[in-house]
Amino acid sequence: MICCKECLDLLYDYSEGTLPKETSASLEEHFSDCPPCISFLKTYKATTVVSRKSIKANEIPEAVQERLRDFVQNLKKL
Repeated sequence: MICCKECLDLLYDYSEGTLPKETSASLEEHFSDCPPCISFLKTYKATTVVSRKSIKANEIPEAVQERLRDFVQNLKKL
């Protein structure tokens, strides 16, 4: 049986549908007995939907894109 911490660690892959069927089934079993985790899952999914819509609706200015690329490239050098 999966515990709450493991559940949180697997949420992204679960919501993307990339977990093995056995792991997904274990998570769903955990959700059926854990109202806090199912509540967190619902919030997580809603946040993901809102974030994706927001990103698509707003274009990032070119200057900000360049600064972000530079930042990521500098992190790779560390």
